[in-house]
Amino acid sequence: MASAPNVSCKISGFGMADWKWTVGSIRPFVLAAIDAFGAERSVFASNFPVDRLFSSYGEVFNAFKAITKDFPPQKRRALIHDDAERIYRL
Repeated sequence: MASAPNVSCKISGFGMADWKWTVGSIRPFVLAAIDAFGAERSVFASNFPVDRLFSSYGEVFNAFKAITKDFPPQKRRALIHDDAERIYRL
């Protein structure tokens, strides 16, 4: 799917596969998605209200921030904001 330039990846819903997920347990999946789709076609998201069964909204986004703490600021902004704005035409 990542080879199709018109396809983007919404990164969310970790509790669906790992009820007791941690930053360490989701890190490989998050980084693999970003590696495959690039920061310009990846969007950090939540799967709320379903994710509420497994974690809080803050825990989800703090995990994304922790995983990308060494990314350049513009790449982090793309993942957290800019890509969603563009893809969803907000």
